[in-house]
Amino acid sequence: MTDLLSRPNAAGPGRGSAKGSSGAAERRPLNVTAALAALGAAATTLLTCMGLAVIGWFLADAGAHGQTTDALRVGADAWLVGHGAHLTLSGVPLGIVPLTLTGLIAMVLFRSGRWAAATSQPVEDDRSVLLAATVLTGIYVVIAVVTCTLVAQDSASPSLGRAIVGALLLSGVAGTLGLAAGTGRLRAWGDLVPGWVRSVAYGACVGFALLVAASAVLVVAALATGLNEAASVMTGLRLGAGDHLMYALATIAVAPNAVLFGSAYLLGPGFAVGTGTVVSPTLVALGPVPAFPLLAALPGDGPTPGWAVCLLAVPVLVGAAGAVLAQHNYGVTAYDSAALRGFASGFGAALVTTVAIALAGGPMGTGRMADIGASASEVFVAAVMAMSLGGLVAGVVTAWWQRR
Repeated sequence: MTDLLSRPNAAGPGRGSAKGSSGAAERRPLNVTAALAALGAAATTLLTCMGLAVIGWFLADAGAHGQTTDALRVGADAWLVGHGAHLTLSGVPLGIVPLTLTGLIAMVLFRSGRWAAATSQPVEDDRSVLLAATVLTGIYVVIAVVTCTLVAQDSASPSLGRAIVGALLLSGVAGTLGLAAGTGRLRAWGDLVPGWVRSVAYGACVGFALLVAASAVLVVAALATGLNEAASVMTGLRLGAGDHLMYALATIAVAPNAVLFGSAYLLGPGFAVGTGTVVSPTLVALGPVPAFPLLAALPGDGPTPGWAVCLLAVPVLVGAAGAVLAQHNYGVTAYDSAALRGFASGFGAALVTTVAIALAGGPMGTGRMADIGASASEVFVAAVMAMSLGGLVAGVVTAWWQRR
């Protein structure tokens, strides 16, 4: 009787345990979900670009010119340009990367990688995560290569090499971070980084973010003052509904580029909107500019107001703010260590700023429009001088305050 009474109790937990483990057993391996994530991220962003191109084509002329495949090819070209590929249209180079599209692609890749990790079988070692990241990156790069090969024509040819590099960097960085975040390994990787490196990286990120925020405020203020001019430009073009949509999408796509040009302006060297032009706090020499709404924010030719020189203090202040926040979060009491960390955080912010500004520029044609953007070397020198100096002084002052 005792055996008969005890059997159901013994069997019950066993069945429940088997049922509870079946959910984990039904999950796919991480490599499989990583491959699905690469396919899903590429399909989502590529089809979105193609869909917008088709919508704009029908709104512009109701499909009277060209074919649907032409619109689809334009959308695929835009997707490749978002990865950094330069486009050549009938011998005319178009090299400005729409950073809004690039950011959206990176976000989709990150979320796809995180989804792959969250819906796969649990992993506890870094080797499995890195192998899955290799699978995701490899499949995504193959899709970019196939797309670039299929859409290439004599009249419109995206650069295959830059498309490969861009797809490799975006999927390799964003996808790997997504996989690491979904598996919980990202925090473990962060704990392996020495404290002084985290301090410098934190200060550099804060300094760069504050400079971009200040540049965004500058661009918005300049656009507000030139709003009537922008409206006049759009009215004079006499565009239809589809053309207005394409102009709006193009403006949104390159808005981060304009903000980074504002950062080059705040740093001092300024930027060019055509060969032989310059827009800086001390001098503006432009001449005729294309009819594009964002260009209404540009100041007029000639000498600048005296107060514009005061804007050069902004990079110093943001470099100092980054060092102060880094010192508060990863503080050291020794003056020499605080000074070195403050200088290093400012230098890191200058390096990140230079790379971002360099990515924002590029040619938009031949002749006068072959030079749009800022000089990377001039920006780097100005950024290091301003942000590193601000970080060094702020690090020492913050350490003195904390010692008190």
